[in-house]
Amino acid sequence: MKKLIKPTAEEDAAITKAAMADPDSIPFTDEEWEAVKHTAVRGRNKLLDQKVNKLSNFPNLALGGD
Repeated sequence: MKKLIKPTAEEDAAITKAAMADPDSIPFTDEEWEAVKHTAVRGRNKLLDQKVNKLSNFPNLALGGD
């Protein structure tokens, strides 16, 4: 597992300043963050369905036959 390194106060201020300058990535307000932080997860989301090879149900199509 990778270790997370927290930014220093100066780095955090620079990151926040850059984010505030970009209209497409405005950081959450404290109220917005409180509303969604319980739903935030680290890493990839779990798949709802496992990947299934749909062509295995149709062997003639998978092989290009008639």
